[in-house]
Amino acid sequence: GGQDVNGNEALHGGAARTSLSVHKNNLLFVLCWAASISSSTIQRHSECAMGLIFSRSLYGLPRQKYALEIFIDSAEVEAAIDPDIPIIDPHHHLWDARTQDKGWPISRFAINILYKLNPRLLVPLMHSGQDARVQKFVTKFMWPAVPYMDNEMLRDIENLPQSDQPLPHESERPAGRPRGHDVQGTVLVESGWDDPHAPSRAFMAVQEASVAKAVASRTGGRLCTGFIAHVPLTEGIDAVRPALKKLIDDCPNFVGIRHAMAHREGMFPLDGVPKLAYDEKFRSSFAALKELGLTFDTWLYHDQIHDLRDLALAFPDVTIICDHMAYPVGIPPYDRAKAFEEWKPLMKELAEVCPNVVVKLSGLGSVVLGFGFENRSVPPNSEELSDAWGPYIRHCIECFGVDRCMFASNFPVDKVSCSYTALFNAFKRIVGDFSDDDKKKLFHSNAAQIYGLKLA
Repeated sequence: GGQDVNGNEALHGGAARTSLSVHKNNLLFVLCWAASISSSTIQRHSECAMGLIFSRSLYGLPRQKYALEIFIDSAEVEAAIDPDIPIIDPHHHLWDARTQDKGWPISRFAINILYKLNPRLLVPLMHSGQDARVQKFVTKFMWPAVPYMDNEMLRDIENLPQSDQPLPHESERPAGRPRGHDVQGTVLVESGWDDPHAPSRAFMAVQEASVAKAVASRTGGRLCTGFIAHVPLTEGIDAVRPALKKLIDDCPNFVGIRHAMAHREGMFPLDGVPKLAYDEKFRSSFAALKELGLTFDTWLYHDQIHDLRDLALAFPDVTIICDHMAYPVGIPPYDRAKAFEEWKPLMKELAEVCPNVVVKLSGLGSVVLGFGFENRSVPPNSEELSDAWGPYIRHCIECFGVDRCMFASNFPVDKVSCSYTALFNAFKRIVGDFSDDDKKKLFHSNAAQIYGLKLA
């Protein structure tokens, strides 16, 4: 027995696990799993039962890889371009369906069982239990079902294949494996670790703050150097102010909040409140951000940029971070080329009239932009990514300038398109002719300054 880097129980041992007692336990696991899931077809039950019987973990072998991991591993491993450029990744998420309850179609107990026996079965089970909008957003890889905590992210950063084993020591690194980028700090953006026992909705993020603090401690501050919580500003100033103050007191890496403004009827299940930026309670709570010196992140679609503009004009003393370049939507029934042309003048105006708005150069690997890389048999390399993403990134830098832009991974959401190393290689290719000072701003200094990060 033992524990992995995330504090979860780890399986060890050899062929002795095939004893009669283990087989009895396996049968119990199967019965518990069958009782925990909702309706499924007989065929799916049969496939899952066979998967459990042939589970590798029962025989002391490494767990089977998820389809997303197999997809990423199918690409040629790239070495980091300009590996000495320091990086702060100011936008990533962490989650673990084994411990985080987000309304999954099967119980958390069953999720833990399946992860230990045959985690690859989790994806079809959890994917088939979602509505069509969720399925479109999470893709066939069902990325929320794939655990992504500090061990997984460090493996991505270090350009190592995924495994449930702890990160290897430098002396144990696979021979000839190219190194990753020099990521010195990160900012965890709210990932829905809501506390069901919170005294009110405004305090739901306190549990996630404890996760951020624990990860920062385990990684020596390399991960979760900063933490952006979700505090629903629509709860009103009297509820929001004490919640923000508690986060400040409890979590030294808490730097700001994110409240999504994204709304497009029937598009994704994450659609927020229409015209949120004009909501009276929302605006009354927004004033507390200035009072407490906190930043405001939001993600939205390109046809909502005027809403963000009006909010920024109303609160000129609050730093507002536009996540994912205001997502120019490129998936059917919308046209990507048309959306790009609509998006360009909107971003230009936002940059000109709202000096308190900065933009994250991120989200390009998400399904929302419609490049479709997630549908390929092999991920694109960084050259192809830079060709596809370059026009978007260069336009943002032209509009906002290097002082108001920062590169970010949006992992593991954008992992459906490419590896972590390839993603940052693409970014470095796009700005390859920039000065060293400008590159440092885009990859490191701007994030540190905007969020007031304290690097180890």
